[in-house]
Amino acid sequence: MAPILTFAMVAALTPGPNNIILSANAVNYGFKKTIPLILGVFFGFLTVLSLCLIGVGELYKSIPTAEIIIKITATIFLIYLSYKIFVSSTFSEQKSLKRFSFKDIYFFQIINPKVIAVSTSSSAVFIQNKFIFQIEFLLIFLCFVISTASSAVVWALIGHSIRKYLNKEKEIKIFNKVMGTLLFLSVIFIFV
Repeated sequence: MAPILTFAMVAALTPGPNNIILSANAVNYGFKKTIPLILGVFFGFLTVLSLCLIGVGELYKSIPTAEIIIKITATIFLIYLSYKIFVSSTFSEQKSLKRFSFKDIYFFQIINPKVIAVSTSSSAVFIQNKFIFQIEFLLIFLCFVISTASSAVVWALIGHSIRKYLNKEKEIKIFNKVMGTLLFLSVIFIFV
């Protein structure tokens, strides 16, 4: 179980689209209003992981057209998210800002390149038929429950803790531009 948990923690804690979105949202709206996004990441990731563990990941890898469609869709969505974060300039007290919802982030997991890569890799590497399938599935699933939950909360708390140091609109704009740019740069990894 240690190798699975190590892989899951490294995969979850390293920067990626989810972590950037959670931090940026927590800076702009606070931790409490980021909880729906944390839950969206958590349940969305575990849904994709479960599908890959039961074999849908193999289907995805065997149909090149599906991979291309998902990459294009993910690219468009990540560019859109990057733009929304990049142009955001104030905290949530401004009513003109629209927050991302649980549903937005949940369904993003289906096209999130990092989620797909981690999930398909996990099913390929850790389903080894050493035990009955249900036990292997459960072990992998539990490791990712732990890693996904802890990572999402940590990244949201990082954003929330940065929030208190951003007192001026100029500082908020700079932070959002940096986070939007980082999210935009994550698009490169879709094609690498």
